Amino acid sequence: MTKTLKDLALALLNATLILVALCLFLAWKTTAAVDAMTENFALTLQRVTPLRDEVKATREELAGLRQDLAALKSSGSELTSAAAQGLMNRVTVIEAKIDAAQDKITALVDAPEKLIDYTIETAADTAARSISDFRGCAPVS
Repeated sequence: MTKTLKDLALALLNATLILVALCLFLAWKTTAAVDAMTENFALTLQRVTPLRDEVKATREELAGLRQDLAALKSSGSELTSAAAQGLMNRVTVIEAKIDAAQDKITALVDAPEKLIDYTIETAADTAARSISDFRGCAPVS
């Protein structure tokens, strides 16, 4: 009876140590994944900020182009008013697209928690797929 209890205690200790080792391994892998996500997130923000500035500069340039076209239209030079109106419409469409892009970029920069949430969800999906890959593993015999 004593030997059985001793063997049971050793088995429980062994199982506990195996679980602790597994938890430490998973914690280490999770920490490595979080570090990689953090680095990737920082790089993404560094790439988005200049893009936002570039979109803003392009938007200002389009506004200047619109003013030049309006001045050309009002001066009555060789450019017909129909052609000028067509150009103005094209500039309006381009400006609307740039406004939409700038709003999206500003939303990401001003609310990075959305990008963080997306990164965490992507990492969780990747981790879940990695863990499910272990399901088919079998011990070497």
